[in-house]
Amino acid sequence: MGFEIRRLNGPFGAEVLGLTEPRALARDDVQRLNRAWVNHVVLCLREQHVAPDGLLRLARLFGTPARQPLQRAEYQVPGYPELRVLSSEHVDTHGDKKPLYTGGSWHTDHSHLPEPPWGTMLHAIALPSRGGQTSFTDQTAAFAALSGEDKSRFEGLMGHHIYLSKYSKRRLQAMTAEERAAAPSARHPLVRRHDVTGRPALYFNPVRIEQFDGMTEAASQALLAQLTAHCEREQFVYRHSWQLGDVLIWDNRQALHKVAHDYPAGELRLMHRTLVGSTALAEAMRGGPET
Repeated sequence: MGFEIRRLNGPFGAEVLGLTEPRALARDDVQRLNRAWVNHVVLCLREQHVAPDGLLRLARLFGTPARQPLQRAEYQVPGYPELRVLSSEHVDTHGDKKPLYTGGSWHTDHSHLPEPPWGTMLHAIALPSRGGQTSFTDQTAAFAALSGEDKSRFEGLMGHHIYLSKYSKRRLQAMTAEERAAAPSARHPLVRRHDVTGRPALYFNPVRIEQFDGMTEAASQALLAQLTAHCEREQFVYRHSWQLGDVLIWDNRQALHKVAHDYPAGELRLMHRTLVGSTALAEAMRGGPET
């Protein structure tokens, strides 16, 4: 089966055209898709009008779909614990009942987990008439552009990631007492080597980090502001304008992302999401040529 991979209109990212039946792909084709994902950071599979089973088949091309955190009825696709509903109609059920502007600031998904997901996959099911772009940063390119002094300064720094930093510019859904008690936290290096390419990338999350080890909270927040300002420069940002049927997968190991909540009030923006864990293809892809 043939499919085409071509660059998107931006500093990074690629789209896949003509992918119709993932179960029929040869191993070489699966590796080609994985290399494109890793090397382009963001990969868009066009015209994927698939049911939940089909979305999970696509996810399995890149790794193992993971069970979604916060298994609540309002976020679930019945019968599919690996899928989550992301809807513009969601409200803070266990909090103030106000709308949740999910994903509306720079972040990387679930970095408070000891083993964060390698990738996130979204399927566009309903879109507003305008707005609602998702923006991404290339954290590998952002690291490469740092001065030698900053590269040395950031090496070895460890960030403490929790469910929600008190300094976060946006709130997350309120948790029950049981969920708070069970919520994990983790320490991750600010400069992270990619599992496949070995290239260093900046790995941080303004939503979840309050402090870096050995620094005060004030100094940590100043560093986060400096890092964010650097990474959101135009040469490191791709903005995705969604089309119905788009399935987008991005590499959390080397990207921040955020969604623009600028669409008309009352119009539905609906996505299904899955998280992708490690894959047996990683070793085979290590050091492979770019696509």
